[in-house]
Amino acid sequence: MPSILIVDDEETVRETFHDVLELEGHDVLTASSFNEAKAMLAEQRFDVALTDLMLPQESGLSLLRYAADHDETMSVVMVTGHPDLTTAVEALKEGAYDYITKPVTRPVLLAVVERASERNALLREKGRLEAENEDYQRSLERKVRERTARLRESEKRYRELFQETRRAYEELKETQEKLIRSERLAAVGELAAQIAHEIRNPLGAISNSVGVLRRDLELHGDDRRLLEVVHDESQRLEDIVADFLRFARPRPIHKIPEQVTAILDDLLLLLSQERAAKSEIRIEKHYGADLPLVELDSAQTREALWNLLVNAVEAMPKGGTISVSATRSTKRGDFLEVVVADTGKGIHAGERDKIFEPFHTTKAEGTGLGLAIVHRVVEAHAGEVEVESEEGQGSTFRLRFPLSPESSSDERQPIEIHR
Repeated sequence: MPSILIVDDEETVRETFHDVLELEGHDVLTASSFNEAKAMLAEQRFDVALTDLMLPQESGLSLLRYAADHDETMSVVMVTGHPDLTTAVEALKEGAYDYITKPVTRPVLLAVVERASERNALLREKGRLEAENEDYQRSLERKVRERTARLRESEKRYRELFQETRRAYEELKETQEKLIRSERLAAVGELAAQIAHEIRNPLGAISNSVGVLRRDLELHGDDRRLLEVVHDESQRLEDIVADFLRFARPRPIHKIPEQVTAILDDLLLLLSQERAAKSEIRIEKHYGADLPLVELDSAQTREALWNLLVNAVEAMPKGGTISVSATRSTKRGDFLEVVVADTGKGIHAGERDKIFEPFHTTKAEGTGLGLAIVHRVVEAHAGEVEVESEEGQGSTFRLRFPLSPESSSDERQPIEIHR
């Protein structure tokens, strides 16, 4: 059974966790402080650690960092009696597997330990496969060197075999990374949903009260402006809470055959009326001929494409060009590829690997969920997302959706929108 380390300065918490997990057959040890836990980690290996966020001497985050340096396969679960979204995001970015709040019920405790143990087993299996792969590559290379002179005619086959092995390793690595990322996103999403739900009720009361005051009070001058500020900011907070809930609890995908070009036409028309017309932005669209239908969830696909278009406009405050295209792509399969490109400020090289992470943003305002939602929607359709960008040169997003063999689309002409 997995070995568990419990770190908490409250004796009752340690004893409760210990008894519950030991009854399930786990090998459980406890520590009451950072230094005690650090010494135990140095002496033996644990599969899972549950640590309180607030500890004597050092915080739980300090123990998390030490554990990551000491044993990268150990799953660390943060436990706290004072849930906070900022702290949760920081803990998960530092490498925490999960984040749970006190009081912790027995089902929640057993469930998180089971998931963390499964992750630990997967990481160990990944390490074993990597070691086997390295051994196999070394053996293969040695045989090639020894037999090159006598088996020149088989050189091509050996090279193909090596490439197949390498591809298998890359696929394994990619699958493992997706699994870990999905589990972390699920933990962040659930916490965000809980906090957003708690905020929504008092925020609704504030919004309703402000609405009544705006209707019934005859205010003037600064008093009226202040009331309008409260109203506008309340609405902005409601939009942010809605983004959190939409990301944390995505709707199921309901796919029907759709014509992507029709969706794009609707969105571009709306964009030209609401946003692009307010600045010097040119919109171009290019559709391939005879495009087949695609099995899509129309509402969620519209949301993903709208997020990309709005980002493109916001990346060009002084104007520029948005290019939208839809073509058939046979890259890694048969897909319909939608491309949204802009001539805006581009993305810094250090940010490109993070843009699809939830809550990551470089904007002064915003939740950092727009591109995370795009990524989630496309993956839910078994599709692919790629981004190409250079700072100061604009950005290009490519969305690929698996094709359905129906219908077609005519070639469309570019449109221009000027202020």
